[in-house]
Amino acid sequence: MTTSNVQAHAARLFTAPLLVSFCLAVLAAPAAAQTQDSAAITSTVVDSVRPMDPREYGQRAQAAFERYRRMNLPSFRGRVQSGRNCPEPVGLNWCYWYDEEQSIGPESPRVIAARHRMLSILDSLGRLNPADNWISGQRVRYLIETNRPGDALAVAKSCEAFGWWCDALEGIALHEAGRYAESEAAYERVLAAMSPREQCTWRDLTPYLDEDTRKQYIRSSCGSKERKTFEDRVWWFSRTRYGMKGNDSRTEHFARLTYVEFLRNAASPYTSGFDEAEREMTVRFGWSRRFASNGSVPGPTDDEYDPDRLDATGRFDPSLRVNVIGMEATPSHRFIPPANVLTSPASSDSTEWAVQLPPVVARYHPTYASKLLMLEHQQGLFRRGDTALVVVAYDVSKVRGITDAPLEASLTVTPGSTPSGTTTVIKNAPGRGTITVKAPWGPLLMSAEVAADSASTLVRARYGIRPPYALGARVSLSDLLFYAPYGTFPSTVEEALPHAHPTQRLKSSQKLGVFWEAYNTNPQGERMKITLVVAPEEADERGRVSRALRLGRGVSPVTISVEDMSARGSRTSPRAVEVDISTLKPGAYLVQLEIDVAGQYVVRADRRIVITGP
Repeated sequence: MTTSNVQAHAARLFTAPLLVSFCLAVLAAPAAAQTQDSAAITSTVVDSVRPMDPREYGQRAQAAFERYRRMNLPSFRGRVQSGRNCPEPVGLNWCYWYDEEQSIGPESPRVIAARHRMLSILDSLGRLNPADNWISGQRVRYLIETNRPGDALAVAKSCEAFGWWCDALEGIALHEAGRYAESEAAYERVLAAMSPREQCTWRDLTPYLDEDTRKQYIRSSCGSKERKTFEDRVWWFSRTRYGMKGNDSRTEHFARLTYVEFLRNAASPYTSGFDEAEREMTVRFGWSRRFASNGSVPGPTDDEYDPDRLDATGRFDPSLRVNVIGMEATPSHRFIPPANVLTSPASSDSTEWAVQLPPVVARYHPTYASKLLMLEHQQGLFRRGDTALVVVAYDVSKVRGITDAPLEASLTVTPGSTPSGTTTVIKNAPGRGTITVKAPWGPLLMSAEVAADSASTLVRARYGIRPPYALGARVSLSDLLFYAPYGTFPSTVEEALPHAHPTQRLKSSQKLGVFWEAYNTNPQGERMKITLVVAPEEADERGRVSRALRLGRGVSPVTISVEDMSARGSRTSPRAVEVDISTLKPGAYLVQLEIDVAGQYVVRADRRIVITGP
């Protein structure tokens, strides 16, 4: 939310909108006096002769609409934050807060009709003057405001303005249409046509970065190879959805800069005129999608919208108090991840990818993720020479709102050292299924995603994964993969995967299958003593290990011990066991595998499960 003399927003998970409010200086005037002033203003005729210049007439029509809209704003339903209570002051006159549960009433039908009339005027002027960048920009601005990105794109393609302007209009229209790869291509043309100074301004990331990330960023100069490498890395990892074509976070950034140009020499619902503080608000949080009034206003007015009866500034008389609140799109997520995630993504955990993790310096609302949910899943990492095979079993079949929606599942993994990765995408994916991808062996960042675009829902799991660690040992282990027993033991991960549990939250009513692989075993065969323990998980690491080794007191863990031989003729020994967990009470448990290799050393792997009941 935004307010001038206070611009607004407050923080919460996913529910409602953001706002912006602009307060002019207040002179307490009685309602009657306000009505009289309003009538006097609306009847003022600055120029009785229609201007000959098309842009001047377009500016008059646009300013008249914004003034008419301002006088007919719906009421704001919520608490305006300002002054000392402002959580995010910007400049001298703006306050920003985030609150998804605050809302505004519907827009007046007369304002909708006035916008339509104003757009008709701009359309007529634009067809006569396709090279006028102000007219084409305002046409695209209001077509986007009315959720008509296709028409906005048509305007952009008919644009004949000099330089990069037409490509910028095409870029913002394509971004709003969800065609992010095409939008990115358009903005690359914009950058290519810019001077080095303009490129520096348009590439600048400082408005979005927390203090630690900003310190890293400004070490390199604008235009340098180091600066560009840093920017590419930030934008690659900042994407909400890795499995989608195009970088929508980057095109959102450029779209905001394009929208800033719309506001520079044009009226808006705010009454102070565009300034650098409003530019910062727009760049960091996006432009306002709806507006409301909180305070004394001279409307709603019965005056008809008439571009010939109002001056080109669209300003209120300073004796009138107007508090305009702007609401950005919600839910709005943290735009750029924190510095530690960008530095070492493969070491990050899911908490560090939380979309509301403070400090939230900038926000972004991806239209495809109005609902961003946690993915219930199970993941496993298996070695294939120098390659890692990452497997994920998932289940979104019971997620409310997407049970009948077409789904797209994707799995992206990257070592995190460069802004690149490997992705597997399954279109028309089942609600419950599995997905695999290969990447270089070692620590990886994984992003498993199931998208329901028709329901604007993204179900996601993103965090770092790494192989079980075995210091100084020849033999190492894969992850443990839990599966539902199906009458035989799987001999490969491909056989186990169709039966893999899509969650690590299990019931105790059936046996638990556990599959793993041991690597670099002796192909001549060697003795392996396998011990599998399922014991209550302790919060304390030392206590947790003692429980798993059956050294804790008062504990009845489930234990299996098997004398085995490694696979002959191969350096990989796949194995599986099945465990009866019916005696376990609901709670968190650690499943720990220990393998004594020929009496020389012990290697371990473990995984957490939660027993939810019988």
